Parts: sequence; C-alpha cells; structure tokens
Amino acid sequence: MPSTPSRTPITPAPPSRTPAPLLPADTHPTWANLIKGTIQHEWSYPAAGMLIFNLNLQWKRDPSRLPQLIEQVHRFFQRYQHLLSYDIARVFS
Repeated sequence: MPSTPSRTPITPAPPSRTPAPLLPADTHPTWANLIKGTIQHEWSYPAAGMLIFNLNLQWKRDPSRLPQLIEQVHRFFQRYQHLLSYDIARVFS
C-alpha cells in the first residue's frame, strides 16, 4: 500500500491581495476620453476593449449620445471591476 505524504494540520493563509482601486464616478473625464478614443490602452480583459471600440463607433455616429455611452461603460466596469482592477489603476492614475 503506497504511503501518502504527510500534511500539517494547519494550512498557511494565502497572502493578502492588494485591494482593487476605486472606480471613478461616471463624471470623471477619462470615461469620455476612452469613448472618444483620445486614450489608448491595451486591455487585459479583451471584452473591455471590444466594448470601448463599439462605443467609440456609436459616438462617432451620434456624439450627442455621449452621456448614455459613458453610463454604459461605467456599468460594465462596475460589474467586472474585479477583472479590470489592473486596467483601472493604469487608465485612471
């Protein structure tokens, strides 16, 4: 019968993670600059880049929709903040 490796009764706690940066309010000017394409960033989460690209096309067709587009991207970032913390820290710093 093969022996199993011995385990200690106490498992060390994982190292604490750096807290996610706070998501700026939708009034922050960077949101508009992302949609307008004046800020370029290579996203670690490809869906964020695809969304911003799509919103940029919508903004080019109808610039008056900018407030609604900002609201849409802000909701996306709120929902996936845990996946976008790296990008949020760099884009909004």
